[in-house]
Order: sequence, then C-alpha cells, then structure tokens
Amino acid sequence: MTWSRQQLLKIRQNIRLAAQSLQDETAAETPELFEPWEADHLYAKDVRFQYKTDLYKTRQAHTSQADWTPEITASLYERIPKPGEGDSPDKPIPYRGNMRIELGMYYEQYGVVYVGIADSIYAVHNDLKDLVGLYVEEVSEA
Repeated sequence: MTWSRQQLLKIRQNIRLAAQSLQDETAAETPELFEPWEADHLYAKDVRFQYKTDLYKTRQAHTSQADWTPEITASLYERIPKPGEGDSPDKPIPYRGNMRIELGMYYEQYGVVYVGIADSIYAVHNDLKDLVGLYVEEVSEA
C-alpha cells in the first residue's frame, strides 16, 4: 500500500496526540514522538515536547522565548528523566541547575555524584556542592 503525504502527516499527528497520554516514564523512552520545542510558541500547562535529545513538560502556560530555553528555565519547564536515570550512582541525572531535587535520586554535576537526602519541592538554582547537608550528600567522583 502506498500512503499519500497527507495520510502520513495525519498518522504522525495522531501518534503525537496519543503520545501525550503516555505516563512520563514511558514517554521519556521515546522523546522523538513529541513535537520539538519552539520559540514564540503558546504552550499550555503540562504539555510534553522534545528539546535536544530529552523530553520536557511545561510547568505553566506561557509563550516560549528564544532566550528562555527549557534547559535553563526551570520555572517554565521540567526535564523528564529517562527510565532508570537517577536510580543508582552509575546512572545519575545530569544536574544542570534549576532542577528539583528528589529524595533518593542520584545527580551528577562537574564529575561528582550526589544523592538526594530531601525533596526540594521547588527547583533549586545552586550548584549541588552548595546544597550538601541540605538537599544532597556527596556519593563519589564520577
């Protein structure tokens, strides 16, 4: 069977709509199913999208801006960890700042692995070395 361009576009649109109903853990396995992030785009709250190779979701409704990208604007976006990421010291979550810290999850920054000792509830903006004893403990050099 040969598909027309219009049919293929409709199939892709339906797959992307269906992907929005996946659980975060499942969705993070295939961020390619989601529309790429765009600047100057009106986003609703809790919309997931692909940015670089990662899956993110919006924390609030807003219009995106080119200088407020997902990796640096935690007030607007949350990175969804890949399955198993952060579960152990050998698969830490890359900490880029402006992220929430979760109890028991592992993070890596500047070659050092840390484990969360408390939930931060909100995104924290400090380097992890400055949060030792408050939200994290150092585990090892990566």
